[in-house]
Amino acid sequence: MPISQSIQVFNLIKSLTKAEKRHFSLYINRVQNSEDVLFIRLFNILEKQKEFNEQQILTDLGNISKAQFSNLKRHLYSQIIASLRVVHKEKRAHFKVREYIDYAHILYGKGLYLQSLKLLKKARILAQRHHLTYMLLSIIEFEKTIETRHITRSGSNRALVLIDESEIIQQNANHIVRLSNLRIRMHAKYLQNGHVKNKQEAENLKSYYYEKLNPIDLEAIGFIERIYYVQSRVWYNYILLDFNSCMRYAKEWVALLDSQPTIINRDIDLYFRGIHYVLTSAVHTKDHHTHSKYLKKIEAIRKEAYGTFNTNTQIISFLYVHVGRLDNIMLSGNFNSNNSIIPKTLHRIRKYKYKLDDHKIMVLYYKFAWIYLGDNNPSKGILYLNKIINNELNNLREDLQDYARILQLICHYELGNYDILDYLLQTYSSYFNRKMSINIFLKQAMKMFHALKSKGELDHSLVFKNYYTIFSEISKDPYERRAFIYLDLLSWLESKILGISLQEVIQRNTLV
Repeated sequence: MPISQSIQVFNLIKSLTKAEKRHFSLYINRVQNSEDVLFIRLFNILEKQKEFNEQQILTDLGNISKAQFSNLKRHLYSQIIASLRVVHKEKRAHFKVREYIDYAHILYGKGLYLQSLKLLKKARILAQRHHLTYMLLSIIEFEKTIETRHITRSGSNRALVLIDESEIIQQNANHIVRLSNLRIRMHAKYLQNGHVKNKQEAENLKSYYYEKLNPIDLEAIGFIERIYYVQSRVWYNYILLDFNSCMRYAKEWVALLDSQPTIINRDIDLYFRGIHYVLTSAVHTKDHHTHSKYLKKIEAIRKEAYGTFNTNTQIISFLYVHVGRLDNIMLSGNFNSNNSIIPKTLHRIRKYKYKLDDHKIMVLYYKFAWIYLGDNNPSKGILYLNKIINNELNNLREDLQDYARILQLICHYELGNYDILDYLLQTYSSYFNRKMSINIFLKQAMKMFHALKSKGELDHSLVFKNYYTIFSEISKDPYERRAFIYLDLLSWLESKILGISLQEVIQRNTLV
């Protein structure tokens, strides 16, 4: 295996669980006679290091040559991967199926083609149970080869039956490829352009989607194809800002997997992702009941099965559960419950610091800021908004930067920091003027704060009432409505007009 870079070997070792490390030790003892083998020493050295230190490793190994060190790392990496394959083959159906196929090839090569067919039968049953279409096609092709070259006592029609089966599976495979491509195309569309911004963009997307979908018969597709189809529909409706339809297909995604527990066991990340889109759609539709129901569902699964999760699943489950908890606070208006949730989220951020991209962290920070504003602690919210606004990464979503600036103006207004507010208004006016275009929501938000600046405090209530009317009209536009999900300006304005807390407003609106 062509892996010799030190940091890759180091990261692989650091990713091992206690059980995997224990198995590796047992595995090595079976294949090696001496504990003093160099690559075992290298494993022990790397396992103990907290930060990678190559010079210290070379010293501990006895200053071996660079060529020997490179070979040693390559051999250690190969042995760890081989050990991991043994650990996971009983847990992963596709590992087991592939093993059966490999053994069948070995037996066939020895002329034991009847034994080979028996193993292929086992592989076939397992592949069918787990919907492993491509592997099933490979198995049938191998069976066809054996049946046409040897007398297997399977009956004269066996080869013809295999031909019919392979043609059906080939059609299913074609559907899988097309629908898999379609879901990826929809995801790529979102990454390139975000949500549709007007009716023409919406019409273009609809034409594109159905052009790529047809002429697949949706009534005749299998389980995996259906999963891919509903995934494409989730993204399609998400881009169109049709969050009710998005939720409907996300629920179908989850229900399909609920009906096939073996698929969940094989790919629990896919299951969590489906629940995540139900939660996301519920946030956009302000459906607190559905959000709470599916949040409890994902929390229960995570709690029960956490010990079986690999690192990827641990991180994904952390993000989906903790984002869900923060969103649930924002939907319900129970902002004072943050003391039991935000510290836990911060702990996980520190734990996975080097495995989370900055965008995901900034999204969490933005939610912290809004929750602290709702808990009447805007100064703490400003701390997290500064982390977003001062972030110098180019790949950070611009809309998050934009809404963070408006939210920061709100926080300083709540604190009565009018001098800071004047300075920020000048700075942010220049910032927004430099942008090619901004949405109506942002333009009116800036106008509102300029109006507040120009009026005395006694007249601020009139400004709030005027802009409540303006933003109510903006919220009726389907292409502007999404801004209110990121920044619930209407609820804040209502709290200022009525002279009650933001928490009271949201809780009251939730009960309606």
